[in-house]
Parts: sequence; C-alpha cells; structure tokens
Amino acid sequence: MKTVRIYGVARNLARAPLPIEGQEVWVANNPKSYYDIRLLRFRETHEWTRWFNLHSTEWMLKTYPKGYAWYAEQTKPIYLRDVDPTIPASVKFPREALQAYFGGPQMGSPGRYFTCSICWLLALAIYEGFERIEFYGLTLKDKPARSHDCYKFERPCFFYWVKQARDRGIEVKYPKEVQRLPFEPGDPSTYSGPLYGFGTTEPFVE
Repeated sequence: MKTVRIYGVARNLARAPLPIEGQEVWVANNPKSYYDIRLLRFRETHEWTRWFNLHSTEWMLKTYPKGYAWYAEQTKPIYLRDVDPTIPASVKFPREALQAYFGGPQMGSPGRYFTCSICWLLALAIYEGFERIEFYGLTLKDKPARSHDCYKFERPCFFYWVKQARDRGIEVKYPKEVQRLPFEPGDPSTYSGPLYGFGTTEPFVE
C-alpha cells in the first residue's frame, strides 16, 4: 500500500514506530525542532524522504539560519515556495497544481483552505495518490496560555482535509491525542483568512 508518514514535532513523535521500507516520511519547517534530544532516534535513522518549508526565505534566515544552512547540505528533496539556487536539493512546492486540482485559489474554494503546513502536505498526499496517510508528532490541542492559539483555526482545516482523504477511500491514521478531539471539519466557503505560507505575514506563520 502506497503510504506516507507526516511528522509533527509534538512529544508523541517519540512513539512512532520505524517506517516500513518503501514508505515515505515527510517533515516540515525548522530542522532543530526534530533533532531534539528526545527524538534522538530520528536523527540517527535519517528516515525522512522529503522536507517542506513554505515560509519566506527572509523569515527562515531570521528565525533559524542554521536550519536554512542545513537545507543547503541535503541531497534529498527540500520543498520551498520556489527553487532556491543556494539550496541544490530545493524543489518548488506545487501550490498552483494543488489549488487547481481542489477547486481553484478563489476565496471560499477548498483550493484556498490551507491554514498550516500539515494541511498542505495532506492535500499533496491526496493529489499524489497515496493510499494511506499516517500522522505522528501531532496533538492539535488548545494552548490557552499562548497569546494566540493557532490550533483553533488549524484543527478544523486539518479535519476538513482528513475528510477529503477518507471520502476518496484513503486511510488516515493519527495519534490518540487527536482521536480524542471532536471530529469537526471546517467549511472552506466560510474561510476568509490568509493562505498559509503564501498569503500570511510573518511572524504569523510560525
């Protein structure tokens, strides 16, 4: 079965079993978030197959310059907004193709309903014909102590794309912490917020 594993950086990533040969492993954003001591196994196995970062180059250089430099050393695909000549393995993220496939970029369209990296990756997995999508390192729990709780608008969008996958017969698995949350998919027709990574203004996207 064509399977992709998508990793977040929550502590439950440490519970993820090693991937089976042939499975893809997708990760996103700051490399340091994954190469934490509690995720030493991840560093040792180098199990990722594609890396994604939809932030602007300016934001990456300001926020995690060492991570940006690390991208330039890699030989596996690094998906960015556009090909970066300073990063030999960089690949342009297929935003336009995804938006066209899912209904276009206009306001209220599913092709514009992306509020975080994992939603883009989930849509890409659907687009590329994966039969099973597994999430690890994910909780999507509210964090009321924060000045803004991104999960309040990320979670409905995530569940929307989960539903899109399941409606197409794709198996979707995610951690028990997410299973305990109400399955409440958002409605693209009511979303008027920014297009994550492309219509956001940093530091909002981080």
